[in-house]
Amino acid sequence: MTGTTAVWGFVLLAGAAALLTIGAELFAENATAASRRLGVSALAIGLILAGAEPEELLTGIFAAAQHHPGIAAGDAIGANITMLTLVLGLAVMFRPIRSGGLFRTYAVVAAAAGVAAVLALLGGGVGRLAGGLLVACYALIVGVIWRRERRPPMFGELAELSDDDDDDDSHESSPRQRRAVLLLLGGLALMILGGPVAVAGAERIVGSLGMAESVVGLTFVALATTAELFALVWAAARRGVEELAIAGLLGSVIYNATATLGVAALVRPLAVSGMVGPAVLAAVVPVVLAVWASVTGRLGRFAGVLLLGCYAAYLTVTFA
Repeated sequence: MTGTTAVWGFVLLAGAAALLTIGAELFAENATAASRRLGVSALAIGLILAGAEPEELLTGIFAAAQHHPGIAAGDAIGANITMLTLVLGLAVMFRPIRSGGLFRTYAVVAAAAGVAAVLALLGGGVGRLAGGLLVACYALIVGVIWRRERRPPMFGELAELSDDDDDDDSHESSPRQRRAVLLLLGGLALMILGGPVAVAGAERIVGSLGMAESVVGLTFVALATTAELFALVWAAARRGVEELAIAGLLGSVIYNATATLGVAALVRPLAVSGMVGPAVLAAVVPVVLAVWASVTGRLGRFAGVLLLGCYAAYLTVTFA
């Protein structure tokens, strides 16, 4: 029975990986044209659409409702650590990513969201009041980002599009832009569908190992629910849309530290222990990345090696 459960878990993970990869490809391929149609920058598209993690949120709600606070809180915090170290590390190992002033700005915002999560967890858990405050923090951050980024595109592939091209092709490009919006939303839908499938597969695999639910949340479930971010970051970076890759990742970090953790606590207060250390790590890494970017102007292969080493150390401590 245990072996059968594990096999089904791997089958679900394989199916989820396919959905997530196809969805990320569609999203990254059409983000530029869709952002033009919507009148916002690709950075805003990544932060607010790709950055939101509905599969993380659903996992947190389900885990909290079923009296599994360790999985709910562990997934939110563990997913952030996984994205900031493993996902980003692997991405820049294959293709270095340029990091400008906007990257540093949103890295600081991600760090601030991480600090909010640390403060909420200091008392041995997250109550409903703290959960509500975390959700309010996310709403405020989204409002500021949307207001700041509602302007003509300026970065990556968007910068290659001139005003003259806009004037010449305005009538012809409108149908293509509408189609791009639909394809972008279709890609997002596939990512949203693939996330819960990945979670279900991971839960079947780890359920047969007899591990603590906090460890399950911080590692295996976090790996499952961040799979689409690796696909998104890789697809966007490969196309040269680095701001979309970074925006999607940092937006997800902000979302998990505030909305995912907060909503789970609103469903049922999360009484957890041993989460403060990982939460501090999730808050510190964006600061380190911002400083690194200020000095080097990019995240290259050496940074990737260090991030992967950080993730390996994290796993060692978590499983100890």
